[in-house]
Amino acid sequence: MTFEVELIQWLQSFRSDFWDFFFQFWTFFGEELVVIGILGFLYWCYDKKTGETIGLTVFISLVLNSIIKVIFQRPRPYVNPANGIDGIRLDTAGGYSFPSGHTQGAAVVFGSLAVWLKKRWLTIVSVVIIVMVAISRMYLGVHYLSDVLVGGLLGVGLAFIFHKLFENDANRQKIYLISLVSSIALFLISFVVYIFISQPDGDISGPQALYNSMEGVAKMVGAIVGFVTGIRFEAKHVQFENHRIIWKNILRFVVGVGIVMGVRIGLKAIFALIVDSEALAEGSMVPAAFAVIFDGIRYGIMVFVAIGVYPYLFRKVNC
Repeated sequence: MTFEVELIQWLQSFRSDFWDFFFQFWTFFGEELVVIGILGFLYWCYDKKTGETIGLTVFISLVLNSIIKVIFQRPRPYVNPANGIDGIRLDTAGGYSFPSGHTQGAAVVFGSLAVWLKKRWLTIVSVVIIVMVAISRMYLGVHYLSDVLVGGLLGVGLAFIFHKLFENDANRQKIYLISLVSSIALFLISFVVYIFISQPDGDISGPQALYNSMEGVAKMVGAIVGFVTGIRFEAKHVQFENHRIIWKNILRFVVGVGIVMGVRIGLKAIFALIVDSEALAEGSMVPAAFAVIFDGIRYGIMVFVAIGVYPYLFRKVNC
């Protein structure tokens, strides 16, 4: 039995309703709703350029996370019965284990906030959140220590790298274009790797396996496409400005999150009419491939609306 398994078993030896709630609270800081809320606040309400910069950093980080998962395909700790580990709140544990998406997401978001905003209190809070998200993922039985360590290091490392890259604002458009092209290329490469390299016989194990492996990559590549096109649309047709009128910013934020989540959920329901869960479980590879593509399209539209279309309303309603 490895040290990593023993560490999770030790954490779960304290298990109770209180600790279950406690660690599920912390794991929430690595989830999509928190990321959407923070990026939306930065872009719509605080500083557009900072929001753009951190947004791209987050999307690039999560693309890399999804691609690494496809390459290594490490099962989660609770999957192996011999480990004797409970899987808690498994709706946060889709796909593979290495590296931890929640930890990397928290690390890149809060690491970027600390690096860009340079507030001592925010740096301390960010470190606490990243560490607690990492511990929570192990307590919940969905990640090993190496998963959260690598995820955390990748997230913080990318926060520093992109801060350095964006210090010269003249590089901004070039970075956007390179990120767009490289992300699409990495998606195609990871797809080929999954089919022809990680599968020894050159065949995919099933439609559900294909979707589980590639949907995370497709979502984040779609988000980057929506981001870059949204930035260009906003610069050409909108050009909104940030302000410090509190009630208007609250309105911007609340309505914006509602619209983004509405697009996310609404498109998911529409696409589910075409490819549902039964089609993935029992159908051919064609429905699975379309499901992956639809997820990319859904996130592309969601981010494009958030970045380019929604701010157009600010001028129309003087918000």
